[in-house]
Amino acid sequence: MRDGSRAPLAEPAPLAALARHPAYVWFVVGTVCVGAFMGQLDASIAQLVLPTLETTFHARLSLVDWVALAYLLALGSTPPIFGRLADMVGRKLLYTGGFLLFVAGSALCGFAPTLYVLIGARVFQAIARGCCRPTAWLSSRRRRGRSAAAAPSGCKARPRRSGSPSDPRWAAY
Repeated sequence: MRDGSRAPLAEPAPLAALARHPAYVWFVVGTVCVGAFMGQLDASIAQLVLPTLETTFHARLSLVDWVALAYLLALGSTPPIFGRLADMVGRKLLYTGGFLLFVAGSALCGFAPTLYVLIGARVFQAIARGCCRPTAWLSSRRRRGRSAAAAPSGCKARPRRSGSPSDPRWAAY
């Protein structure tokens, strides 16, 4: 390459035993769908628990609102970074790592003892979700449509405000 940039690494091959399975492609699509569902659900559910977070942490709404705002700001800044990183290290590795970090971030949110720790955990969770975002599109148009359909279902699946439990930490799980 003349411009001095490095060639992207090749994607690692899937496990042979898994790749031979007739439903391997659907396992991949299902994993991407679960990730898209979780991401949309997580992005929208914080809005529902803001009033409860006010009373739980004895804080003003202007401070509690940062639980949702920090997540969205951090998530919005990640696509260019992780898009390039996916080109360099491979989409599978980045998606898998991001998925695992996202689950760890959800656990951190659930165990956050203070509002500031919760806001920090939401930023961590958004950065982890950003690892999955630019890599979620699959090569086949048919499969891409199915995975894209999972994202809006995450918004529809969130519980309505009247049915939410009194402890807002359930939303992290």
